[in-house]
Amino acid sequence: MVSEPAPRPTVLIVDDGPEIIEVLIELLAETHEIIFSTTGRQALRLVAANPDLILLDINMPDMDGYSVCRELKANNDSRDIPVIFLTSCSNNEEVVKGFAVGAVDFITKPFLPNELLARVTTHLQLRLAKREVEQKNAELDEARELVQRQKEELAEWNANLKNRVLQQTAIIRNKAEEARQVTDRNQSATDSFVLLFTKMLELRHSRLIKHARGVAAIASSMGITMKLPPAQRKNLEIAALLHDIGLVCASDRVAMFHGTLARDDYEEFLTHPAIGEDFMYFIEGLREVGRIIRHHHENFSGTGYPDKLSGKRIPMESQIIHVANYLYDQFSKETGMDAKYRITSKLAMVMGTLFDPDLAAAADRVIQDFSLESFT
Repeated sequence: MVSEPAPRPTVLIVDDGPEIIEVLIELLAETHEIIFSTTGRQALRLVAANPDLILLDINMPDMDGYSVCRELKANNDSRDIPVIFLTSCSNNEEVVKGFAVGAVDFITKPFLPNELLARVTTHLQLRLAKREVEQKNAELDEARELVQRQKEELAEWNANLKNRVLQQTAIIRNKAEEARQVTDRNQSATDSFVLLFTKMLELRHSRLIKHARGVAAIASSMGITMKLPPAQRKNLEIAALLHDIGLVCASDRVAMFHGTLARDDYEEFLTHPAIGEDFMYFIEGLREVGRIIRHHHENFSGTGYPDKLSGKRIPMESQIIHVANYLYDQFSKETGMDAKYRITSKLAMVMGTLFDPDLAAAADRVIQDFSLESFT
């Protein structure tokens, strides 16, 4: 039996420039259903068509994009539709304001076709994945309610009616097995999200995924050396792999930088740990991973970001990723017979300021065990 093809996602384009609308339709129409508007007020009426994503111009004559976005997010029927702002003049204040009113991304005009298609595809995939997780969570809640109802009924029954008790026990076992299977499916969904986020890093740039995998390898080795419990080590390994996921929303200058950033770009870079946490927030199984990602640039002395935590207030897993980041950079730069000695010396100089001194032994073990050639 031939299955029916999946419905094409619907994109609402809102821009007062007909030429921009024509270009966007040409790019997207082959794989998406398109509806469009040249004014903000008309766009608010068209939202009744329930689009899967909105491309929204900021500067429009009747109602600017910020106002349209606020109204969308204030309406229960449209608040979950992802909004990507289109703007011809992106600065840090504009980005902050856009995220504050509920946008998920920015695309600067004139845009690169491949970049626009990649961002649209990414946010549509995230919307679809979120719906699947919500559905699976609803199934799990239903199964839990069934088990709870059965337990309550069992408590009311006559304890002397042995046969009835035995029958009900069998039913409870069946429902518990159903709940376990739903839990297993949720774990599978969490694993799928990790794979999706990893693919996002890879699609954004090959250097991002190479860096992510290198840092994850170092962090995992440190976690084993420190004998962390299995659940804590798993969260560490996932967080280390996805620690830079917030950079998929950054401009190319920020996401691919090597060296020194201009001030505006640096301020944008500082937001990537918090954006990474936001990515994880809507996935129940990854919220702890999000907390670890948020704090992986906190310094032991309290001079890091985004929250200037210090000492033992910084999650242990975040501190390990911070060290792994540093070691990966050193492994990538240092060469020669005495490279490991130089790395060890540099690390010792920043223990107690950048890093927790309690991590020194695990970090030294990594330096000795890893082959520098694998990072160059």
